Amino acid sequence: MIRMHGEYRRHLRSGIRVPVVLTYANHTVEANTLDISAGGLRLKRPERVYIRPGESVDVDFRNMAGTKVAAMVTHSGKSHIGLKFYRRRFSESELTTLYGAAPGWQRMTAKTKRALWKNSRRFAVFLANTYLRAPLHALAQPQFLFAVYGNQDQAGAYFTPGMAKRMPSNMVLGFIRNEDMRGLMVASQFLEHELEADSDKVRLYMERLQQDYPNVQRIALVGRLPNFVMKAGIEIADPLVEGSLGTRYMIWDVARQMLERPQYCKQTSIVVLGGAGRIGNAVCRDLTNLYDRVIGFDPRYKEDQEIVTDGGTILHTSSLANLLDEKLFIGLTHHGDAVLELQQYISPGALIADDTHPCISLTARERLQESQIAVEKVVLSHEEFLMWPRMPAWNNRDIPGCLVEALVLLRQPGVGKGDFSAFCEQAEFLGFTGRLISPLDE
Repeated sequence: MIRMHGEYRRHLRSGIRVPVVLTYANHTVEANTLDISAGGLRLKRPERVYIRPGESVDVDFRNMAGTKVAAMVTHSGKSHIGLKFYRRRFSESELTTLYGAAPGWQRMTAKTKRALWKNSRRFAVFLANTYLRAPLHALAQPQFLFAVYGNQDQAGAYFTPGMAKRMPSNMVLGFIRNEDMRGLMVASQFLEHELEADSDKVRLYMERLQQDYPNVQRIALVGRLPNFVMKAGIEIADPLVEGSLGTRYMIWDVARQMLERPQYCKQTSIVVLGGAGRIGNAVCRDLTNLYDRVIGFDPRYKEDQEIVTDGGTILHTSSLANLLDEKLFIGLTHHGDAVLELQQYISPGALIADDTHPCISLTARERLQESQIAVEKVVLSHEEFLMWPRMPAWNNRDIPGCLVEALVLLRQPGVGKGDFSAFCEQAEFLGFTGRLISPLDE
């Protein structure tokens, strides 16, 4: 599979250049940074220095006395070297100190570049939803839509309140391509908490979507939107696609890969956080084909209940004691940061595969990392998928699971009748693959 574009850009870049000393394999080399982030850095490659990806190095920051960080080489190119810190992250105060050590013109340049990119995206969204909206629709001729929502921070990445007043309630935020199929990512100006609380706003969102795009074949609903739609009394029928089969396939494929990791290959159980939800309940059953015991944890369960299936056993529970000593977790809670309420009951060395919306935040991941609890993001990938611009906290070649069902149904309309095994076979045949990746730091 080709390298996923944008995977190298895991962190917000600073553009700050400070001197460092690298120590590796009994060698000591002076170098200068090109970018610094909380979790890694990029170096200008010194002449006649060759370090292979995967090699461990120590980085000594000369402008911060006593600051030596262990890192791993993730990329080695002709002009630069990429490093990821090993079990270490810079705090905001440490980054501020490093930034302060750089010349003023560098700090100004970095700040200007970040502001330019953010405002350029906002301006592009504004144009796409005002003067260029009709030509864009005519050019794209979308076969499918990806209907999304966001919180206040996510919305701010695309438009300002002043821009919102001059744009339609349903806004085009991105172009999507999968092989020869074209689609658009469309979002309502209503935020997540508004859609959750007011079914009238949900109905308005869906009605205007179908009015604006009467010819699209599929409308994929993101995250909790299917729940909001059903709560509003709207039947999820063509062209609406709830996306659960795609999400279940993604999680199943990732859960299978988790068992292939050496440190987890002997695990016979896994925990689904949010196991009582619409997706969580089905995922618990799916995973009994991989694990002897699946623990569906959810505060909504009033008492423990054990269910025996043909593949394994499912435990429905709200008891925190059942999380102790478990190593593998699937995050399906209503909000990613809800996992912090469970932190003291999750053992060091555990891995959480995050498929929450919004996902587990950088701040929450840092707190979990202090307890040696790893978090990786669950995505699906396809060699010929592209979303531009990318969604916040996503790479532009990674696919949300809830979109995949619509993409599969465009190819094979009859496969989405609830037969999970048949859907998995078709999704795999079409080239969709579940992956665990390091979350973007934003």
